[in-house]
Amino acid sequence: MDQLYGILIDYWPFWVGLAVFTAIMMLLRMYAVPPPMPYYKRKSLVTKSELRFFKALQKAVLDEWEIFAMVRIADLIQVQKGNPQGRKWLNKILAKHIDFVLCDPMSLEPVLAIELDDASHQRADRIERDEFVNDAMEAADLPLLRIPVEDGYSAREVKDLIDEILG
Repeated sequence: MDQLYGILIDYWPFWVGLAVFTAIMMLLRMYAVPPPMPYYKRKSLVTKSELRFFKALQKAVLDEWEIFAMVRIADLIQVQKGNPQGRKWLNKILAKHIDFVLCDPMSLEPVLAIELDDASHQRADRIERDEFVNDAMEAADLPLLRIPVEDGYSAREVKDLIDEILG
């Protein structure tokens, strides 16, 4: 004990310096300006192909339905409460989205999900993803309309496809 006391007395300038240094570092950390977040605004919510379709979709549905673009699947469907693997099933839908969703204008209840399928949907990983999404939407009783990407869209043809599914 006397030896420890001697070390403290003999090296008191070091201990005071260490305490001051620590206090300064803590203050600097408290008042330091955090680095800027690495985000920037997207130029558009949708691709050019999706925008062409969106314009036709607007004409097709007029005021009958509300249209939402790029909606997370987890915001459209939910995992049944009490499912022992609920987190696993939720993780499968958290990072996926649907291109467009038609909703009831009064309640905003989703009534139809719409996916535009471009050439990427021919890849094995996309085929597997699409099959999962098809099955998930069917299980949740939310109709899903898949439309191939085209250079242009007829509002009448889009309306007919929607009416065919929704009746």
